[in-house]
Formats: sequence, structure tokens, C-alpha cells
Amino acid sequence: MGNNLELFLKCDISGIQSFIFNVPSKGAAKALKKRSIYVEDISKNCLHELNDFFKEDTLEELYNGGGNFYLDISTQKSKKEIENKIENIQNLYLKSDIFPYISFVEKSNEEIGYLLKEINRTVQKKKMQRPISYDLIDATPVTVPDFDINEIKGVNGQVPRGDFSWIAENAVGDKKLAAIKLDVDNLGSLFMGLSKTDYQKLSQAIKDFFDDRLLGLIRNLKMQDNIYVVFSGGDDCFMIGSWNHIFDLAVQLRKEFSTFQEKIKKEISSLPKEPITFSAGIVVFTPHYPLLQVSEEVESSLSKSKMAVGKNSVTIFGKTLTWNEFEIAQNLSKTLSDLIENKKESKSLLMIFRSVYPIKNELPKVWRLKYFLRRNVQTSNLDEVKTILNGYEQALLFRYINKNNNNPDVYLVASRWAELLMKESIE
Repeated sequence: MGNNLELFLKCDISGIQSFIFNVPSKGAAKALKKRSIYVEDISKNCLHELNDFFKEDTLEELYNGGGNFYLDISTQKSKKEIENKIENIQNLYLKSDIFPYISFVEKSNEEIGYLLKEINRTVQKKKMQRPISYDLIDATPVTVPDFDINEIKGVNGQVPRGDFSWIAENAVGDKKLAAIKLDVDNLGSLFMGLSKTDYQKLSQAIKDFFDDRLLGLIRNLKMQDNIYVVFSGGDDCFMIGSWNHIFDLAVQLRKEFSTFQEKIKKEISSLPKEPITFSAGIVVFTPHYPLLQVSEEVESSLSKSKMAVGKNSVTIFGKTLTWNEFEIAQNLSKTLSDLIENKKESKSLLMIFRSVYPIKNELPKVWRLKYFLRRNVQTSNLDEVKTILNGYEQALLFRYINKNNNNPDVYLVASRWAELLMKESIE
């Protein structure tokens, strides 16, 4: 065994999101799932080829999910043999619009965080050097085989009975959809310093959470006909559903994850003391809006959440909130909709939040809040509305003087949320 090559290998399927969502709106529900399963099949095929190639050697699968897998390999094969095999596998997809990048590094260090950093750097470099025989003009659209949805096991088989228009009709108020993509924060940092055993335990636990636990939560909340899981694997997932169910599921999923991470940190003592969190992006859209555009907007929203201080955030309606603030917005939206639907307030109550909100660094027009309170609010609701508007005024002014306090964006999100809730009653 002394002459063996000790390798750390990664397969990273590139172009997943653009491939999955590049479908017409008509019949999109089935097409998305077909493409999602096809991506999984590419990963399975690549893994099968490598397992067969290294069958005389020692190969350990460390992780497999989300279009990626990692292998720990001890082999007597030469680098050239391995590179040729990888090239043969990749050649099957040269003219495809989705491509598996496979690369390896020699293990000079057993620390898993170091190996992940090295292999990810190598794969990124390889992505900049896609084989020159690939020609976009000559690219062949993938023919995705048909399948029986009932054969799909786990969370990726969670597909409602109807199409996206049907799912939208299940929404409360405005008959719209929402898409959410979420991703675990700072996962690379979490793996730093972990042993191989602890890495496997943590990555498998996270994978199981976004499979079994997520599916169980959808069922417990009786959302099977409201939530369409486009893909869920590894440390992220993408879902589409009636807008209010996506919003509510996001709140509950974050609570579930908080409990989950407390448990896993007790089981893996080498993990950091700080909470393990995830961030998300949410976009609301009509059933016939182009899904490729939806995926790009959701990805942009998720990126904005990831740039927030401390991450652990959700971006919705272009505003980034912490998860606690998102729950506050949820409760406030219900209060606002109740004021309008049941307590005879005008829907102009929702518009006042936007009309006062400053453009860039200008002084907030908070005087409009006082004017609105005097002229537009029912006497019976005066105290309740005054409390809300005073909180908004304080949040705006404190942000203007760069003093951390309540986030005024909570009120904007809550007003948009309430508008969606009441769309049927106010039109």
C-alpha cells in the first residue's frame, strides 16, 4: 500500500439551475421534475463509472448530494490512467448544456477542511478550462427521459397533484406563487478542523434534514398540495408553492433547523459554539412568469441574504430581514390585514409605509405619518395604528442617524405581505 496514490476526488455538476429552469411555462411542473431527476441520474452515472473503475482499489464515498459527490480513494492506478478515465466520463457530456466537472488532489493533509478547500479550488480552475471541443453553437439540447413520479422517493418526490396554475389557486388572497431557495451558511467554515468521521456525520445529518425532516414538515403542515420541491439535496433546496404556504413553511423550517442544529452540535463536540444557520431568498410571481427568470431572481435574493452581516437572513420584496424580523413581519401583516378587512381601515394604510420610505440617504418623510394619523384613521383604531406608525417612524429615524434599532424594512415587507393576504377583498 506504500506506493498507492491517496486521493480526494470531487464531481461537481455545473449549470444545474439554468438547465432545470430553462423550460416553457406550459407544462413546467412536470418538466422541472424531469430535469431535476435527470441531474441526479448524471451524478449517479458518474459515481457508478468511478466505482467500477476503482473496484480493485479502496474507495470511500464521503458525501453525495445536490449535484456533488466527494470520494476518498487509495489506488495503485497512475494519475494518467485516472485522468483518462475522467476525460472519458466527461466526454459523454461535451456537447450538453449540463456538465460534470471531475477533479482530484493528492492528500498531503488528512484535515477535511483543508482537503475541501484544495479540491474546490482545483474544480473552480477546471471550470475555467472546459474542453475546447465544446462548442456552444453545436451544443445538443438534452433529451430528458420520461419517468413515473410515484417512483421518486423522499422529498424530491414531493409534487402536488396539479400544475402551477392549480397550486396558485390554493393561495390565500392573491392567487400567486412564491419560490424559495435556501442554503446553509458558512458550511466551509463548519467543516474546518473536523475529522473525516465528523465531516461525514455532519454532512449526512444536513442532507437528511433537507430530505426526511423537510418532507415530514410539509406533511405535518398538510401542505402536500401546496409545495412543489424542485430539488433538495446537500445543504440547499429550491421550492415553489402557493405564496402564503411558502412564507409559512419558511418560518417553520427555520424553527425546525434551529432545533436540529442544537442537537447535532451536542453530537459533534468539535463544531463551533455559534449557531448553524441558513439564509434564503424568496420571490413572488404569477403562474405564467418565465421560470428561468424566477430562478435568477431567487438566486439574486439569496446572494443578498448571504451578504448581510451575520447572514442568517431572508430577502423578500428586495428587502433583507433576519429570520426574527421575518416573523415580526408575518405577525404585523396579519394585524394590518385585520385593520382593513375587519376594522374598516382604508387600504391606504398599506401605502403610507412606502410613501414615507426614504430614497437612498434622504431624510424620511415622517411628517406624513402624523398627517395620515390625523386625517385617515378611524377613531376606534387610533391607538393601535398610532403604535404601529410610531414604531415605523422611530425605526426610520434611527436608521437615518446610523443607530441600530428596529429595521424599518420589516414594515415594508409586512405591508406587501398584508396586500397579498387581502388581494381578493380589496379589488
